[in-house]
Amino acid sequence: MLPGHIDIPAAWFGSELAKRPDIWHYTLQDEEIHELISAANKFCASGEELGKINKQNFVLNKFAHRLSAIQEELKTGIGFTLLSGLPVEELSPEIYSTVFCGLGSYLGKARSQNAAGHLLGHVRDTGASAKDPSVRIYQTSARQTFHTDRSDAVGLLCIKEAKEGGGSLLASSVTAFNEVMVKSPYLARQLMLPVAYDRRGEIPAGQKPYMTIPVVNWYRGKLTCIYQREYIISAQRYEDAPKLTQSQIEAFDLFDEVLNDDKINLKMRLRPGDMQFVYNHSLFHDRTSFVDWSEPEKKRHLLRLWLSLPGDRELPPTFSQAYGNLDVGDRGGVVTKETILHAPIVSW
Repeated sequence: MLPGHIDIPAAWFGSELAKRPDIWHYTLQDEEIHELISAANKFCASGEELGKINKQNFVLNKFAHRLSAIQEELKTGIGFTLLSGLPVEELSPEIYSTVFCGLGSYLGKARSQNAAGHLLGHVRDTGASAKDPSVRIYQTSARQTFHTDRSDAVGLLCIKEAKEGGGSLLASSVTAFNEVMVKSPYLARQLMLPVAYDRRGEIPAGQKPYMTIPVVNWYRGKLTCIYQREYIISAQRYEDAPKLTQSQIEAFDLFDEVLNDDKINLKMRLRPGDMQFVYNHSLFHDRTSFVDWSEPEKKRHLLRLWLSLPGDRELPPTFSQAYGNLDVGDRGGVVTKETILHAPIVSW
């Protein structure tokens, strides 16, 4: 069944939120920064592996209350937040990585982001080509396009920004679907049909090299989306993958047109020390193409977390292809038979 117009806090317009940064952008206070760094120093002194960080060994007091509010905002509010002010230029990679992972542990459980088992991801241009179907787009400098990740929420910490470009874009998938429904209910229905997604070589045991899930899912009274058009296109290379119909292509074209409307999406530039957290089930995120610095020490670098949130919504059974286990608070990520979970502080 097609839902009617969905009116929830996550159904926002970027042009309106751009005028209200006070509801989504918070600058860390000096005492909060001190609390985070102090907790990181204590954790590092313990000698524990970063991948095992949690609320018991990364102890926060006052700031824990703000993180609890952020967790709820992700699930039931506008679906994202931006924290600024962490002095990454003054901190060692070990400390700022620990702050980020420790803070993330108050929001949810870290999930593996690739077949290598990285709980802490590094978003950098590796020089790979976006046209290579074995490459994931975040490893390039190309435009990513609006998409979701395979987790309940994604967090980014900016360490260094690009010379030019690399801006962050967010859009409400709920608003986008509402708009498609107004323009063409028929094409809206096409978005609710199963479509093949390329796993880009990261294949769980016993699974096909692609998964088949609808972009838009109406399940137990909630709209949940999963989208990555580049991976939909590249999945067509598999002979047994279901082929896209002309109607599905038109539906994706309309969906992308809506998402790229300046009234729909919200643009921001992540500066060093900014931490952005985004809820994948009701928001899409994107990144513009960028030109990097020639000096290796200045190149664009972000840390990334994929998080499974406690007390979250139930997901449609078909999401098990992307998330594996669907248990709330313990789902999502990329796991293959070779995966060994760990949190690398450096990317190379």
